[in-house]
Amino acid sequence: MDALDFGKYNLYIWASYGLTFMVLLWNVAIPLLAKRKLIKDFKRRNYLNSNGSQMDTDNMNEKTQ
Repeated sequence: MDALDFGKYNLYIWASYGLTFMVLLWNVAIPLLAKRKLIKDFKRRNYLNSNGSQMDTDNMNEKTQ
């Protein structure tokens, strides 16, 4: 375990490793969360458009009759 001991620089080196690891995780997590939100938004818009178009045609049929 002497290989992991950096003497008086221990705090700085391990803090930099920790910060680097957090940035790498952030760079993976943010696009995945954005993708999930985008897919959810597309599904919501598709649902609203499909229901909205049916409601519009139903309203037009009622108006013409």
